[in-house]
Amino acid sequence: MAKQDGKIKKLLSKIEADKKKLGTKPRLSWNTNCMFRYDDSNRLNLNTVKDTGVLVDALAFLLGKQAARDEAATRLGVKLQSFKWFGYSLKDWEDDFKLKAQTIEWNAQQKKLVALQSQLKELRSEDAKTDEALSDIEKMLG
Repeated sequence: MAKQDGKIKKLLSKIEADKKKLGTKPRLSWNTNCMFRYDDSNRLNLNTVKDTGVLVDALAFLLGKQAARDEAATRLGVKLQSFKWFGYSLKDWEDDFKLKAQTIEWNAQQKKLVALQSQLKELRSEDAKTDEALSDIEKMLG
């Protein structure tokens, strides 16, 4: 069993390194009010989005609106002010979508690492678990 304990220890060390590399959770500092609307009846709250596909669809919608608006202005020969959607610029929406996507990805990666770590700790032999517990107690006692 010692062979597996050594392998488990190496994998646990890799997981710890991956957790460090992952860093802290992105801080949510919004540019918008987080209430994206396709129209008056179809809305989504960025705080509750759990699927990056929803963010991709929302940004694609805005890019389409902006492109259509720019094309219409060109055809009519008029100059328009910058594109805004419900009071916020395309850049504000895009930055908020990116931030939320990063948070979703961070949460998924963190969840995966914690699950793997837990699974590996369960696979250790009783001797390895006892050694770790004794080591922890020694650290607490100084």
